[in-house]
Amino acid sequence: MKKIYSIVLVALATLMFSSCVKDFLDIQPRGKEVPAKIDHYEGMLSHTTFSSLQTLSYPHQGEELCGDANTMNRLLSVEKDCGLNAFKYDKAVYTDNLASNEWNKCYSAIYTYNFVADNVMDSEGGTEQHKKELRAEARMRRAYSLFTASLFFSPAYNEATAATDLSIPIVTKADVTASGLTRNTVKEVYDFIIKEMTESVNDLPDKYNVLRVYSAAGWYMLGRVYWYKGDYANALAALRTSLEKANSINGVGLLNFRSMSVNAKGYYASFVAPEKSSETLSTMYYTASSLTSATGIPYHYLKPEYAAKYVAGDLRKNLITEYTAGTGLYRPVTRAYTNLGGELPELYMMLAECEARVGSFDNAVTLMEDYRKTRFADDASAAVPAEAKADKNSLVKFILMERVLEYPARGASVIDMKRLWNDPVVADRKAQMTHPIYEAGAVTETFSLADISDLTWKIPSTVMSFHSDWQNN
Repeated sequence: MKKIYSIVLVALATLMFSSCVKDFLDIQPRGKEVPAKIDHYEGMLSHTTFSSLQTLSYPHQGEELCGDANTMNRLLSVEKDCGLNAFKYDKAVYTDNLASNEWNKCYSAIYTYNFVADNVMDSEGGTEQHKKELRAEARMRRAYSLFTASLFFSPAYNEATAATDLSIPIVTKADVTASGLTRNTVKEVYDFIIKEMTESVNDLPDKYNVLRVYSAAGWYMLGRVYWYKGDYANALAALRTSLEKANSINGVGLLNFRSMSVNAKGYYASFVAPEKSSETLSTMYYTASSLTSATGIPYHYLKPEYAAKYVAGDLRKNLITEYTAGTGLYRPVTRAYTNLGGELPELYMMLAECEARVGSFDNAVTLMEDYRKTRFADDASAAVPAEAKADKNSLVKFILMERVLEYPARGASVIDMKRLWNDPVVADRKAQMTHPIYEAGAVTETFSLADISDLTWKIPSTVMSFHSDWQNN
């Protein structure tokens, strides 16, 4: 497939345990058995390779971030240009043959999901229902991996232009020898994703497993796609179902920050890993190793005005700490990962936004207060402020800022600004898409987002070198 999978050979080499993976050219490799038993397919879908996206660059683009005189050097030394390029809002994030985890990890996973979806029904052992469950999971994962890659390399869905805007290739066969692959349109990609998910979600099992896609996680993923697309009515139905199913699972629930201890410096020194957290629905996360160096020196900070948004009683402020007293520059120190696979805090806030837009205003307020009661010192301070309840737009704006405060420096603001750029609720935030550089308390340089199209990255040169006929972003 002319290198569309890019790192498939490396990724699948790790999956060839107990004779699980078919040879790329459909020739059975000597000493290896073509996957035949249902347990082989279970092994493929359970492998931890697919629960982690490793280091990603898009969180560096958050509107809440700023830097100091050393930020660019730190990003350059750790991220090898891509982190710095993202921080500067350069759409050519991956240059000079730098590999992109946003692209490579998604498409290497798609290869395996294609293989499972195409072959599991013919496997030995297991019931017909079990095979349908595995096929459904593979199709859900394939669609969600495609959606994840599109967040970075495709424009957001715009009904007026979706049929002509270029997105990324839809790949449905585990065949690296195929040729003639082209970029699909945004509409084609979303139509494919939604069709795959709606045809599969009801076949998912209810059994909870954060490394897998079961029913509650599947409905979350479908709802997230509709939410990002701007189809709030369908998102509302899917996310309501996800929360209902999640609430029925023992051991799944929002973490109570009131019961968490801070260290001597006044912040949460550690945070439960995503695969062990009661808030996790499904794992597809990256570790933000570039947030802070091994010695605790930050690579970037929260802008003073964003750090000030943590009001009295807000325990989420324990996720950050002031780096140098008196500067107002706070560094993120806790929860050094973002989980794109599915988490309860994001489910609550996505659902609340959809309720506010097309469902019930009161339901939206209740959801936000249920969530905030686990994040604030007392119920009174957890109440949604009166000004946020003035009207629908005020409540939506409030919810969007709550996402930033829940996930500082984790990329939530990037996702929101890209999907909502033409929505009046974020009109006042467009001017905040800047990264000022502070030195001795003064701003010496500022990087700004010139146009929303700059959040649609150029396809990496490591991919384009094999597809010279493609039009790049």
